[in-house]
This record gives sequence, C-alpha cells and structure tokens, in this order.
Amino acid sequence: MHDSELLPIFRSDAQARILAWFLLDSDREAPAASLAGVADVHQTTALREASRLVEAGLLKERRAGHTRLISADTKSPYYLPLVQILARSFGPLHVVGEELSQVAGVQHAEIVGSWAARFLGQPGAQPHDLDVVVVGKPSGRELRRAGARMEERMQIPVHVTTIAADEWADRGSGFVVDVRRGPTVPVELTAAG
Repeated sequence: MHDSELLPIFRSDAQARILAWFLLDSDREAPAASLAGVADVHQTTALREASRLVEAGLLKERRAGHTRLISADTKSPYYLPLVQILARSFGPLHVVGEELSQVAGVQHAEIVGSWAARFLGQPGAQPHDLDVVVVGKPSGRELRRAGARMEERMQIPVHVTTIAADEWADRGSGFVVDVRRGPTVPVELTAAG
C-alpha cells in the first residue's frame, strides 16, 4: 500500500513522508539536501517538496552558510492538527495499531505518557520514547517481538506494559488509576495492509 492510498490528502507520498518526518519530531532539523532518503525519491523531487512545504508555512528553513536547514514550523496554525493526522497515518498510532493487531490476546491498547500529552496538545518537551499499555493476555514473546518491530519502524524506544482485562476494567489498582489520571490515546487495532 502506498502512503497516498493510506492518506490521500497530500499531493504526493514524498510530501507526506517529509512532513511526517519533521512534524512527528518537532526538535528535528536537517539539511534539505538530505531529504531524498526520507522521502524515498530523487534529491530534486525532495528539494521541490520541501520548498513547497516551506512556502506553505508548514516547515521553516534557516541558512547555515550554503546549507538550507529545514525544521517544523510549530507556530503554524496547522501544526497540531497535522501532527494528529500524521500520527494516525504514519506515526505511533498507526505503527502501534498495526503491530499489536498481529499479537493474539491483545484486547485493547493505549499510548500514555508524554507522547500522548503532546498528541493531545499539552505543552512540553518532545518525547523521545513511547509508553504503551496493552490490555489482555498476549504472549510475552510475541509482544516483545512486536515491540522490537515498533522500535525499528519508529526509531524510538517503546515501553510496553501489559495489564489483565479484569484489572483494567476494575480501575482499582494504583497503576490503572495513575494511567487513567494522565493523558491517554486509544490505539485502533487494525491489521497491516
């Protein structure tokens, strides 16, 4: 499945990949010349897409000598809505949903902690890891394999905590109370396409 089939609102797969790469890690800054690998296209195409995104006010650039450095424009009024769209289609929500769908015994999952807080618009530092709560009785081995695949795909550490369905439903344990008190984002469990 091509990215454009996954989310056809972007003009090209390259544009969506570049935008996701910067907006899903707003601390990232990279030379425009390095974006061909990110977008999986020729350098001229990547440069053209980056320029369009800068002109649209979604990314910003600064010069360091002859180098164009590109980063997310977090002041754009479209920044947070785009982060939410891209996270569902290219980022942790999408990746976690795909990978956990392949693990038998997973009934429900939620992303919690700092990533969930940023996704929901709460201010703070860019998260450099991902905390996931899995509800059900999955195989520990399969869950570890899924966690390793998530880390490889997203290039960030993923911490998975499993809790039994009855304990999650009871809401009485200290862990469940703490998790539910903080920011949480439910994960849609969908099979990979």
